[in-house]
Amino acid sequence: MSDSHEEMLSVAITMLTPKPHKTPAVIEETVTRLGILYPEADAARLKADLLAYYRVKSLDYAILEDRAKRQPPWLDKAREGIKWKFWNRYRDYLQFDRRMAAHTVDQLGDLTDDILDRLSNPRDTQPFDRRGMVVGQVQSGKTGNYTGLICKAADAGYKLIIVLAGIHSSLRSQTQERLDEGFVGYNTQTARTHRTGNHWIGVGKRDRKVPAHSLTTSAPNGDFKASLADSVPATIFGSDPVLIVVKKNVSILRNLILWLAAKGEETEKGQRLLSDMPLLLVDDEADNASINVSKENISAVNASIRVLLSLFEQKAYVGYTATPFANIFIPVLSRTDFEALNLTIKGRHNTLDAAVGQELFPRDFIVNIPPPSNYVGPDRIFGIGEPDDDEEGSHENVFPVVHEIDEETDNYLTAYPNKHKKDDEPPAYLPDSLKDAINHFFLTCAARLARGQQRQHSSMLIHVSRFVKWQNETGKQVAIYLSDCRSKLALRKNSLEPALKALWENEYEPVTARFIEENLIDDHLIKPLGWEAVRKHLKPALERIKVRVVHGTPDRTGDTLHLPLTYSDYDDTGLFVIAVGGNKLSRGLTLEGLCVSYYLRASRMYDTLMQMGRWFGYRPGYADLCRLFTTGEIISWYRHITLATEELRLEFDRMVRQRRTPEEYGLKIRSKPGVLQITATNRMRGAWPLQLSFAGELMETYAFPRHDPKFIQTNYDAVQALINQLGTPVPIGRQPYAWRGIAAETVQEFLLSYLTTQRNIEPGKLTDYISSQQQDGRLTSWNVILMQAENDNNPLVPFTIDGVPVQVRTTYRDAAGAKDKTKTVSTVEYVIPKAHIISPRHEALDLTDEQMSKALIDTRAERKGAAYPSGDEIRRNRPASEALLLLYPLDPGPAGYADDAPDVPVMGYAISFPAIKKDRKVTYMGNSQLLAEFTNDDEDALDEEADQQITRDDD
Repeated sequence: MSDSHEEMLSVAITMLTPKPHKTPAVIEETVTRLGILYPEADAARLKADLLAYYRVKSLDYAILEDRAKRQPPWLDKAREGIKWKFWNRYRDYLQFDRRMAAHTVDQLGDLTDDILDRLSNPRDTQPFDRRGMVVGQVQSGKTGNYTGLICKAADAGYKLIIVLAGIHSSLRSQTQERLDEGFVGYNTQTARTHRTGNHWIGVGKRDRKVPAHSLTTSAPNGDFKASLADSVPATIFGSDPVLIVVKKNVSILRNLILWLAAKGEETEKGQRLLSDMPLLLVDDEADNASINVSKENISAVNASIRVLLSLFEQKAYVGYTATPFANIFIPVLSRTDFEALNLTIKGRHNTLDAAVGQELFPRDFIVNIPPPSNYVGPDRIFGIGEPDDDEEGSHENVFPVVHEIDEETDNYLTAYPNKHKKDDEPPAYLPDSLKDAINHFFLTCAARLARGQQRQHSSMLIHVSRFVKWQNETGKQVAIYLSDCRSKLALRKNSLEPALKALWENEYEPVTARFIEENLIDDHLIKPLGWEAVRKHLKPALERIKVRVVHGTPDRTGDTLHLPLTYSDYDDTGLFVIAVGGNKLSRGLTLEGLCVSYYLRASRMYDTLMQMGRWFGYRPGYADLCRLFTTGEIISWYRHITLATEELRLEFDRMVRQRRTPEEYGLKIRSKPGVLQITATNRMRGAWPLQLSFAGELMETYAFPRHDPKFIQTNYDAVQALINQLGTPVPIGRQPYAWRGIAAETVQEFLLSYLTTQRNIEPGKLTDYISSQQQDGRLTSWNVILMQAENDNNPLVPFTIDGVPVQVRTTYRDAAGAKDKTKTVSTVEYVIPKAHIISPRHEALDLTDEQMSKALIDTRAERKGAAYPSGDEIRRNRPASEALLLLYPLDPGPAGYADDAPDVPVMGYAISFPAIKKDRKVTYMGNSQLLAEFTNDDEDALDEEADQQITRDDD
């Protein structure tokens, strides 16, 4: 956008802000009035931008808390006495400078009020200790969220704010930059090193008279040092708030503890304590390094954080994460478990014996924040979501942006073998798929220039190895390829431009057309582009692209590949960059304007895998230009984790409605099938031995291997063998092939003979659970239905029922991506869209009219106006002695099997378990069972282990 258009847009938003309703008519009137002030204004463009700005909506957040122990609300009474200087400045900065949607800013204001109200009033003199957690999506704006909380906390009277920002210096530096912009108001790096000059940035440009101080800077080496903190002309005992941003490093945290302890008073028990110093401790990426992973001793980082909190008489801890899997396994300790725990910290000049204190479990509250409507999350990329209400399948809204790399046709495994070692020799070439991905990035950059996004950053992520040596060589080969492409493009007759033209016309144009025609995202900036418009910008785009290798290891060659990845240096022009890296690019560090990702590293830890998904987030004006290149196996893992995350969210919402507590939520999730496979085993220390429950669960098969005919045949045979034992069917509703009162043993035999690759279904544990309930007369009687589709056009498949051959109409279930004509479906798995083989009404087929009526009444008690009972209430009203098994013959044609379709249907099933109260859970040892499947060789896990060693204070 031009500067004049930006100015007019800002003026228009200012004019509209006081108006209660920003309807199209009101916006039209505002643009008309603005035209008088700015005759040169592009009225149509202004109106379109304003309509888009006010169209973004945010769903309501939910708060799970222990209401019985909640402190009395205090904020409303204290509000009039608080001058909201920091918050008002930050709010205006978001709305007018960052152009954040008005509804999103309003919701941020409400949310930060609610969080602050659940922390204690910092102006009270009584001690307090509050623990909470905020859960948002990956790349959804958590930093902006806790910046808003920090602003309000500072306004309310919190004097010291400490932010724990990941385990890498690069992430800590980036976090400090964001807080400089949103809270401090000046560039802490340049202001510290250059005493003269204009250092005002972000909120500081709006109002310089809102003082805040920082004892750390945004420089790569700007982490906390006692000597530098003492040299800052500010004190933590002053009237202005003080910010400290540190990484989760044992040495850094210990230095900070010693420095703070020296300023405290000694208690009767010999402990150091800071009184009248309200602390807000924000733990960013709270699932990473903060968790106690040691079974015998306290992990050093975890202990340091707990000691840090124990130094303060008044403290509030708020963790922020997108992947709370590890946090829900933190055990809540009794006072006798921790009151005698002490940590001895030896400094150069002094020694501190400090109390460790309570664990970091968010006992007081957990907040779940749904992302705004313009957020691109895992469900939009991989197609997992809540079930639709239609009877015969669901329509997809998945973005056609994923390219599955086929190992049979591509040489990526030759270049980057699975389980390659650090000292193995990396390849001196790029696999064909990586060259293809880079070509896509060329086109994306050129297209963004053609759309007028010249000053916006565009990034490509290449993540193929966690080893520095391999990353360096890959970066070198990418730079060679980029140089070669520039040379080719400079020739009058070159081979690159025709290939790019074909790629643009055959893929990009159809994808953009689909985004527009199917309204995949509400974004008026996505418009068709012809080849000529893109071609004109190819050379300028290629000339602007830089290559950076980002791993934090010092480079002494002076190679430009290892220059820092600093977007702020290019704010006036925009940075086009191909970033090659490992863990530092895959957890926390934001790649601005990420467009194309090439990703081969297959972690098996759900939380690590989700954090690596840097392609989630906001893509205004270029979502249709983004691409993800990865393997079928990784796509499969992401679908499973997306489903697991969705189930965690749904369970959270259920427990909020039931007014349960965070601790009860933790206990529930620990017993949920499939969820225990979501984080490294050492992070689940408090959950062992593990107890598994299927009470109130709906278990569904939704993924089937694509190239394994024996797998499909085995499951068809298992279903036929089950039916052979059931006898004469008695119709239920419109379903002719139904049986009631089937013995549990018959169903268990079927479940053990049925094959599945799904990570949330383990037949052995499933049947063990069923057996354990038999002792109490539960799950003894099963209703079984072989589902026949009601659509007469669906293909028929043969079964033998009660000795008679019959033809059963198959159920139509697309494969995820099968409707997408712009790319092929997965070669690895046939996956049902949204992971639901069942249609919502099927689950209630065997209920009586009385049970249905009660389920509907209970549903309407939580959701007024509901036309049909929810699955939760259906299962809650199902007798404890009964369960429902639904068998689905799926048409292999729509499944994407094409010419190699098997001769029998793809058989899937769903089980509706009653919500049994006080069921007998299946107990097993998580360590022995999970370690066999999950490895702990991820780089972040290794970094955590390295942090267990306490080193000497060098400050």
